[in-house]
Formats: sequence, structure tokens, C-alpha cells
Amino acid sequence: MSCSPRRAWSALICLPLCPPALADTGVNDQVVSQSFELRAQVVPGCLLGAGSSDVTTFGSISFGQISTLNSNLDVVSTPGSGSIVVQCSPGTNFTLALNAGNHASSVGSGRFMAKDSERLRYQLYQDAGYSVVWGNGSNGGASISTTFPASGNSLTYPVYARLFSVSPMPSAGVYTDTVTVTLSY
Repeated sequence: MSCSPRRAWSALICLPLCPPALADTGVNDQVVSQSFELRAQVVPGCLLGAGSSDVTTFGSISFGQISTLNSNLDVVSTPGSGSIVVQCSPGTNFTLALNAGNHASSVGSGRFMAKDSERLRYQLYQDAGYSVVWGNGSNGGASISTTFPASGNSLTYPVYARLFSVSPMPSAGVYTDTVTVTLSY
């Protein structure tokens, strides 16, 4: 194929107008940077229990098997057996309250475990001296209001339970009650 002067001329005109295609050599490269922000907002929050979600129960406080009850019987809860465990964001204000249970409306004169229509009177306390009745602030007992510490570790609150003496004893059987813990923050 021969090259005509006209074709050569149009090729010469086109060459200066078209930028040359060059391979990336890594020399004289330009660097462009952009940034983005990561964000998380920690808000006050609490959990009942020591895991990653609220527990469904703290277990049971048991007074054991008794055949007579001539004097008060005191027990202290342990983790998994009635103690209340709380986790909150550090610095969160919270309140722990206990209701009156299923068989009382006020805890001022005691709570009751029941078997059918028979009752055994008991009480729940915040302290080892069995002097501060644990309630919700309006049912005859006091709630606990505090600020979660900066340590961020879980807090465990033992429950001091007292089964009051009784004579004569009610009939044999299992007496129960269920108390609900409310955590407000």
C-alpha cells in the first residue's frame, strides 16, 4: 500500500491534536487523599444480668425445708440464686425497685408466699442488718437509686430475705411467690 501525500498530511495534523497514550510507570504519579469520619454515640443504657442481654430470671431464693418455724429464718441471695446483677453505661443514673410479689399489695407488713389459700410471711431487705425493706418507693419499701461507676463492671446486689416465725405451722407443701425487679434509667 502506498502512502499518498494527502493521507500523510492528515496523519501529521492529527498527531499533535491527540494526546499520546502512555503506560503508568509509577514516576511523577499524583497522590490524592480523602478522609471519612467514623462515629459512635454512647447513650445511657442498662442491662439486668451480666451477659449481653437482659436475663429472664435471677434464680430462686430458698429458705430450704422446714418443719417448725419458732424463730425468724434469714438467708442471703447469691448470684444465680436471687442476687440482682446490673450493667450500665458508666455514669448512668439508675433505680432498682422490687414489687410486692403476687400475694401482697404493700410490703409494709410483709410479703407472702402461698400454697392455695395458706400463707407464709416473709420480707426482702437491702442490707445485712435486715432494716431497709426493699420495695419500689411507693409500696412500703425503698428502691435503690445510684450512679453506675466508671469501672464499667457489673454490680451485684444481694437480697437479704427473712421468713418470719409462725405458730401453728401451715400445712405441708411448697409455698412460693414471684417478685419482679424493675430497672429504670
